[in-house]
Amino acid sequence: MLIRLTLSLIAVVLTALPAAAQSRPAIAYTTANLNMRTGPGTNYQILTTIPRGGGVTIFGCTADFRWCDAAFTNVKGWVSGRYLSYGGEGIYYGRPIPSAGIYLGVPRYHRDYPIYDRPPVVVVEPVQPARPAPYRPRYPGYPPRYFEHQVY
Repeated sequence: MLIRLTLSLIAVVLTALPAAAQSRPAIAYTTANLNMRTGPGTNYQILTTIPRGGGVTIFGCTADFRWCDAAFTNVKGWVSGRYLSYGGEGIYYGRPIPSAGIYLGVPRYHRDYPIYDRPPVVVVEPVQPARPAPYRPRYPGYPPRYFEHQVY
């Protein structure tokens, strides 16, 4: 009885390990200058442009891996999966995400995609530089007068 319990516990742990490994975000690199958008499609607003070779963290993709939910520096949004190549270790290094994503265990969204808000634009008022004081020549003038000490 104790042996069966131990073996069943080991089986549960071993089946949970691949699932835990699949839930980690994948690392990818862009193959072109890539627009990051607020949602999965070209009709959404552009958040930023990721330069070619920029590293992104992929949290999930659409079911067909056309669009991926990713983060670049401190911006999170959607990028096209066609321009991402896997940057982690292993045999899938350098392969495009649409062909390697299923083997890497990248989570897939089938609906209810997260849509990100465009960060507010901070308008900075230009600061006017202080005007320099006008030039006034300095004349030494008269020497200070000599006053005698007064005793009170």
